[in-house]
Amino acid sequence: MPNTPRTHTILVVEDDITLRHVLILQLDKLGIRADSAANGIEALRRVHNFDYDLILMDIQMPDMNGLEAAVAIRSHEKQKQHAPIPIIAMTAGAPGVDSSTCLSLGFNDFVLKPLTLGTLKSLIQKWLGASNNNEEATNTA
Repeated sequence: MPNTPRTHTILVVEDDITLRHVLILQLDKLGIRADSAANGIEALRRVHNFDYDLILMDIQMPDMNGLEAAVAIRSHEKQKQHAPIPIIAMTAGAPGVDSSTCLSLGFNDFVLKPLTLGTLKSLIQKWLGASNNNEEATNTA
């Protein structure tokens, strides 16, 4: 575990419990605190009750998918006049969904799974300006 203070909190929205735990562990290695949600409905509840710095959201999930959740989060932000939270779409290859679709629905970025620790580190640097000197790991989510 890093000795640096945890200054950012990320919401990991992923229906696969194993992938969700791996992502949380990888973020922990980077000194990032992470909460999780198993679907878009849970994600929306969490966003209503907590200010996140970044959201990593799977596209294909039960109950409310990531596309619907992103639209709902953007609507909530406009209604409450909150600054937009960067939302990163994660997919292993959803049929008929590409980066332009995600960007048009309110996502800020689009990545393919599995995510390596290096990919997560790059996303965090890009969207939060955070950097960390922890070693690169080969674990993937």
